Amino acid sequence: MRTPPAEVAIDELLVRALLADQHPDLAELEISGRVEGWDNTTFRLGKAFAVRLPRRAAGAAISATELEWLPRIGHRWTFPAPVPIRIGEPAHDYPWRWSVVPWVTGELAYDAPLTDAGARDLGVALAQVHQPVPDDAPLNPYRSGSLPEVAEVFDSRLQALEDAGDISLAHADVLRAVFEAGAETPDPPRTWSHLDLHGANVLTRGGRLAGVLDWGDAGAADPATDLGQACTLVGSAHADALLQAYGTAQGPMRAGAGSPGRLRVAARAVAFAVTLASIGDEPYRSAGLRAMRDWADTDAAWAA
Repeated sequence: MRTPPAEVAIDELLVRALLADQHPDLAELEISGRVEGWDNTTFRLGKAFAVRLPRRAAGAAISATELEWLPRIGHRWTFPAPVPIRIGEPAHDYPWRWSVVPWVTGELAYDAPLTDAGARDLGVALAQVHQPVPDDAPLNPYRSGSLPEVAEVFDSRLQALEDAGDISLAHADVLRAVFEAGAETPDPPRTWSHLDLHGANVLTRGGRLAGVLDWGDAGAADPATDLGQACTLVGSAHADALLQAYGTAQGPMRAGAGSPGRLRVAARAVAFAVTLASIGDEPYRSAGLRAMRDWADTDAAWAA
């Protein structure tokens, strides 16, 4: 897997034209700091805002979660997130809706990792996110599935990494065992979930949580999916701190040692590590490979 190419041309001139037509009070602000993501292109707008535009049709399809749901579910969060404050419509040959969001300042967690205190911040944030979902909440086509439903993809990716020599047979067997133990537990009720908590979507400042970005993949899912991804991000050294803070903040899922929730979190953690390691682009691949080895060395004991 690699970052897909953009399907439309996006530049500062387009952003300026869209703002001038639809949000003229913002049109004279400086445009800078282009960030090219998997699904969206983001420009900084002045000091306080950013303009976020889907760069391919798949990104536009899932952006409905950010545009329609995020303002409804994120208004009480105490952590920074780019919740849309303005919505833009297609124009100037640009085919999709777009948004103006707050600019969230911080360093990528890949470059400036969370400390133990930062892991606790993230646990508290996820407890706020994991709220009950209505019947019409969106489902992520790739990450809302149960562990048994994603088992085949997990195994095929792990086998490919094993065949390529990226992980040893012994380590791969540990990861499979951890995944299978989690897959044997019953799924809890779905909650709102971010579903893409890697180090380019989490911002830090001085080791503490500074914000959580990119909510396009968000939807209804097993909360262990977010917790497993978050534990992969902070590593086994800080995973307990994250889960303890999540429980103290009254997160809806229990993940104490030996619990079914803990087994599911561990399974989701190894699955996300394998997913990241299967991406051809950096820093995702290296982060995934490190996480696989980390969990292979510690996860069997940690999950128990």
